[in-house]
Amino acid sequence: MSAGNTTFEGVLLDTSFIIRLLKTDDPLHANTKAWFRWLLDHKVPMHLSTISISEFCVKGSFDQLPLRNVRVLPFNWQHAQRSGEFARILLDQRKDEERAVVINDIKLLAQADVEPRISHFLTKDQRLSAKITQLSLAGVQMRTTLLDLNTPLADVLGLLNFPE
Repeated sequence: MSAGNTTFEGVLLDTSFIIRLLKTDDPLHANTKAWFRWLLDHKVPMHLSTISISEFCVKGSFDQLPLRNVRVLPFNWQHAQRSGEFARILLDQRKDEERAVVINDIKLLAQADVEPRISHFLTKDQRLSAKITQLSLAGVQMRTTLLDLNTPLADVLGLLNFPE
């Protein structure tokens, strides 16, 4: 599916996306809901990692997840191998005063990068952009585009935002 200059093969949804989709009083709920509706309407496959399911289940319940609208993506050895490469690079670049690399975020980024049917990773975690830049500076070529949930759907896709 294409929108503007963006082609969507599939989207990996971060835990932050699922939380904001289900939490109607969250400031990002409307944007999250707009993304969810647009992806459904345009038949863009949405993937949810078993890692995100685990993170969600810390405070949420498995039966709250929109599983009939997403494809569950198990974490496999190819994902583990790629995330190990990413983590090694990021740990080598880390300064002592910086906080530790968030391993689950790196695993999700690696999953999205390894899977040919996933072209985008939708998250509210703006720190991942910095991690991608660090990886790029180290020579890693990412095939996944990060979508920031903080940016309205219409702005990302270059759509006119008409009121409903």
